[in-house]
Amino acid sequence: MRVPTLTDGVVTLRAHRDDDLEGVLAQCRDPEMQRWTTVPVPYSLEDAKTFVRHVVPGGWETDRAWEYAVSARDDDGVERFAGGVGLTRRGDGRAEVGYGTSPWARRRGLTERAVRLLLAWGFEERGLEVVDWVAARGNWASRRLAWRVGFAVGQERDWMQQRGALVPAWFGTLARGEELRPRHPWYDVPVLHGERVRLRALEDRDLPGIAETQSDATLRHFSEGPRGRPPTTDERGHDFVEGRREMVARGEAVHWTVTDPDDTTYLGHVQLASLQHRRQGELGFMAHPEARGRGLTTEAVRLALRHAFVPWDDGGLGLHRVQAWAAADNTASRRLLRTVGLTEGGRARREVLLGDDRWDDEVLYDVLADESAAAVDRRWSSTETPSTPSPSAESTTPTHAVEE
Repeated sequence: MRVPTLTDGVVTLRAHRDDDLEGVLAQCRDPEMQRWTTVPVPYSLEDAKTFVRHVVPGGWETDRAWEYAVSARDDDGVERFAGGVGLTRRGDGRAEVGYGTSPWARRRGLTERAVRLLLAWGFEERGLEVVDWVAARGNWASRRLAWRVGFAVGQERDWMQQRGALVPAWFGTLARGEELRPRHPWYDVPVLHGERVRLRALEDRDLPGIAETQSDATLRHFSEGPRGRPPTTDERGHDFVEGRREMVARGEAVHWTVTDPDDTTYLGHVQLASLQHRRQGELGFMAHPEARGRGLTTEAVRLALRHAFVPWDDGGLGLHRVQAWAAADNTASRRLLRTVGLTEGGRARREVLLGDDRWDDEVLYDVLADESAAAVDRRWSSTETPSTPSPSAESTTPTHAVEE
């Protein structure tokens, strides 16, 4: 079968050629490519030749797989191999998409362009009804691109075969006629600077601090009850980090690690969650034991609240209301909420089981956007690092994708 050429004027999808061999070799020797795919390790020139000369043509000849080479111009204006995209049949009217980007071509939006061309061709010219996407859990670059082009993403445990083992995977689907744009927000996590604290996205280097914080007796007393989970380890802390990254990816929350201004000392965590509910959010926070009693968490919460109420077009979340809950006996958290301007609005009776096996009331606090000038100390207005949030589901020109 003749391989048709597709282009949008920036990227070109075409048949593989022998002059792509060095590009295929460099891409498949890249550590990230080897981490997330099943390319042979080590990868040799002979592997590249087998792929270009036999595997790819064989797929086209049998009409079972349609693999394209992607080419684009580099910074010097030279047209060169930029990666590959393809569709593999998974039954009548169904195929699975795959893509990989050469190291030099990443973070340029080239693979997104290529995938959009490929999907349109698959639906229009090959008669596909549904396209699947699958990636090992943790491959955030692939997940981000799938989100940008409209895949509805779910999760399955131990679903994907990779190097002889079943690994947890994400999967998604895109049907004929669905728009190639995000279905929900994926919030950026901007860096926010205060006088004594810095807020940034969660990272794996925060795991020791998270474990120490979640293992603290006071925090456990108010959050886990008398038969709470075992003390947090780095492994469980990793689940905490990944779970919150998932919430960000689903457009449900923004989470920050709180550090000192030099980003060297872990001080705690602040979050705005439940963001999918009518421009409202729920505030949460936890402080490392050594950060308590110094006003650091109060400053961090003020920064998060300001970001919550800054209009969307100005780089904030544009929320209408923020609420928070605290156990009635948790006097420290309740004092902090009052200090930053939240007002007590009610309580749920005997809602929280404390660490001493007592049921305690849970108290509701909230603050509205039109109260924020009084609620949020405006000293922080000049200390936020400028950032543009990821687009909403209504956006047609999403930004900030990271490609693999």
